[in-house]
Amino acid sequence: MSSNSENNRLIQASEVFLLHVQDLVSLTNTFTEFLNHNMNTQISLMVVKEDSTIKNFFEEMLKSFKEMQSVIEEKYNKMQKEPMHSKVATTMCSMAEKCINLELERSAKELFKNIQTPTIVSVLSHSNILENLESFFSHLMAFPIMSLQLSDFCKGDTKGKSDAPTSEKNLSPDRCKSISTDALKKLQDALKTENASNPMESAADQLEQIIKAMEPTIQVLQKSIKTLETDISMLKKVNDK
Repeated sequence: MSSNSENNRLIQASEVFLLHVQDLVSLTNTFTEFLNHNMNTQISLMVVKEDSTIKNFFEEMLKSFKEMQSVIEEKYNKMQKEPMHSKVATTMCSMAEKCINLELERSAKELFKNIQTPTIVSVLSHSNILENLESFFSHLMAFPIMSLQLSDFCKGDTKGKSDAPTSEKNLSPDRCKSISTDALKKLQDALKTENASNPMESAADQLEQIIKAMEPTIQVLQKSIKTLETDISMLKKVNDK
């Protein structure tokens, strides 16, 4: 395979890797917003800077999901102490005793809340997101890419168009569309394998392996979010009737 072809492979892989990073940020924040909105939590959203290293990025992501996991476990433990059927029965009895429309509305909302919370807890508890992410992070630690900054995957000719230092720039799809020649060389050096006959091919192979390892985590997050959105939407429709 030609050197130019391997060069294109590495360029394409670097772009896909960065897109996956952006997907992970978006999905993590979607999860966080969902919990904050539906479970009255106040978990901070991820803000990723271009000067963040790959290692720092995944550590922040792990931190976010550990915080969410803590909230989930707390909610789950509370549910265990008070059986779900008891909550629903109590709410239904209370509703039956009230005749004023306003009180009925409040009781219906309470019933919806009692059903909604275990639905969220159930989906998140059984998706194994944290375990999946920790497994991937452990796998990723074997690659030298961990010390690279996200800015190393960004377009070189855009960096001089802003007066803000890299440490103040958030990761942006507009600023990180393709990799510069210098960054490509840096990536090749970081991923080079000892005694590799074709360093560019070796670097492309390794980055493609990393991308492949990222995909199950992305799929789990996407599936869990879709399930949550569908379940909560159905509950809301029932509650609105």
